[in-house]
Amino acid sequence: MLEGYSPVTQALLGTLFTWGLTAAGAALVFIFSSRQKRILDGSLGFAAGVMLAASYWSLLAPAIGMAEDSGKYGSFAFVPVAVGFTLGAAFVYFADLAMPLLVGNLSHTQCILQGRVCVCVCVFDICTGTQ
Repeated sequence: MLEGYSPVTQALLGTLFTWGLTAAGAALVFIFSSRQKRILDGSLGFAAGVMLAASYWSLLAPAIGMAEDSGKYGSFAFVPVAVGFTLGAAFVYFADLAMPLLVGNLSHTQCILQGRVCVCVCVFDICTGTQ
């Protein structure tokens, strides 16, 4: 916490800081050429590991703790979290299957130029990592 700053200013500074780090990391694609694909693949693997750890420690572990604290599930407190995780993974998988049916063979740029519905589909497609 930054002493002497309002919560709104602290939130703005935190947002700008994380945005800057994200932009700096994304800018590496301009530094490395396509011949250095192994470096970019390693970076992608590292980012995937960080996101996996973040999703566990920030979402799954607290959810399991909350299920244990509720006392409803006993020693099976992991089950509601596992079901939710599985449903989320299934949703992304089926979204990946549905995208070619909804958009066809259009690239993201062509899709964005086609209209609002297609833009929504393409944004969803990009956000879920399906391409």
